[in-house]
Amino acid sequence: MIKHQGGCHCGQIRFTTEYDPMMIYQCNCTRCRRMSGTASVGAMYGISEVETTGTPKKYTCNGGSGMLVHNHFCPECGTRLYAMPEAMEGFMGIALGAFDDSLQFEPRAEIFTNYKMKWLRDSGCIKESFEEGAVTERIQLLMENLDQRG
Repeated sequence: MIKHQGGCHCGQIRFTTEYDPMMIYQCNCTRCRRMSGTASVGAMYGISEVETTGTPKKYTCNGGSGMLVHNHFCPECGTRLYAMPEAMEGFMGIALGAFDDSLQFEPRAEIFTNYKMKWLRDSGCIKESFEEGAVTERIQLLMENLDQRG
């Protein structure tokens, strides 16, 4: 049963999943900010938990971990859809704004707070903040959530 779905602005790329995100985080790094226009919020899933239709373009760059991040976006409308960081192999971060039901989600953690825009305020949903990327902590949380999915 489809629990969440979404896609790009023009509808060429769509995704569905039967799961809730394992983790939702706000990234304040300069790479995400340049690619999204502001702070980026991602919902983490195992790659096998998400089905996609359409063929996105891929742009690869260095992430805050120093490892590559593969960013996927619609070749027609340019909507940034998801990223696959090599530092978190087997997982993907779907841009929160790409979900059809994105208003129900809120981030629980934020990373790269040392690059956070001064005007951006926490509404009370952030439980953990990290000055850097917190790759180890995020992988640990993802693995715990993956074990619970069984």
